[in-house]
Amino acid sequence: MNTKSECEQTLLVQADFDGELDAGQAAALVRHREECAECRAVEEKLLRARTLLRAAPRYASSAEFRERLGRAIDDRARARGEESARDSAQASDRASAGAGSRVARSRPRAPRWSWQSSAGWAAAAAVALVAVIFSVSPRSSSDVGALLVDSHLRAMQLDSHLIDVVSTDHHTVKPWFAGKVDFAPPVKQLDAEGYVLKGGRIDVVEARTAAVLVYQAGRHTVEVFIWPARAESATTFQSEQRSGFNLRRWKDGSFEVWCVSDMGAEELDTFARRWREAS
Repeated sequence: MNTKSECEQTLLVQADFDGELDAGQAAALVRHREECAECRAVEEKLLRARTLLRAAPRYASSAEFRERLGRAIDDRARARGEESARDSAQASDRASAGAGSRVARSRPRAPRWSWQSSAGWAAAAAVALVAVIFSVSPRSSSDVGALLVDSHLRAMQLDSHLIDVVSTDHHTVKPWFAGKVDFAPPVKQLDAEGYVLKGGRIDVVEARTAAVLVYQAGRHTVEVFIWPARAESATTFQSEQRSGFNLRRWKDGSFEVWCVSDMGAEELDTFARRWREAS
C-alpha cells in the first residue's frame, strides 16, 4: 500500500485518463492503482468531473445576440484601426517638424496602446468565448458513444478489467447481476451463431450503472452495454463510429442497449440483429 502523502504516479493517472499512455504503461498503471488509494481517488475525481461537465446544461445563443456580437467586434476593430492611423500620422508630422539638426535624434512615436484598449479587446474576446460555448449543440448520443469506447479500451487493457464473472452459460451470468444492479438485464446465448458469451461485468456510464455482456466473435470482442431506458431514449436502431470502433444502439423492451466492437460495420450489424432476435 502506498503510504506517501503525494504519489508520484498521479500525473500518469491524468495522462492515462487523456489517453496519452501506451498499452504497456497503461497496464502497469492499472496494477499500481490497485495498491494506491491516492491514485484511485484521483481517477475517481477525474471521472466525476467529466460526468458533471457532460451533464452541464448548454444553451444556444440567439441570432440577434450573435449579430450584436459581430457588430461590436467589427466596430472595435474599426476604431482600433482609426486610432492606429491617427497615431501614425501624428508621429509622421512630429518627425517632419523636427527635421534638420534633430533628424538624427528624431524617432517616430510608437502607436499608443492603453489599458482601455486592452480591456476592450479582452472583453470582446471573453464575449466571443461565451458565444462559442453557448452555441454548442446539446449533448448527443455521440457523447455516450465516446464514453463507451473509452470504457471498452480500458477494459481491453487487462482481462481482469474486462470480465467480472467468467462464464459461457447465461444461467450463471444473469443471476450474477442480481443485487449488483437494480434491474435484471437480458442475457442472451448466441453460441450457435458464432458469438460465444465470455461473461459480464458492471460499469458506470454517465453516472448510470450498466450491465456489460462480453462476447467473443473470432478475434473480435463485442461488448453489450445495458441499462434502463429513459423516456427520451431513441426507439430506432442507430449506428455510429468513434475512433475506429463501430457502435450500435437500440431499445430492447424497457432497456437501452449499446454494443461496441472493432469488428466491421456489416459484421456488427449482423451481431446486433442476431442479439435482438434471440430470446
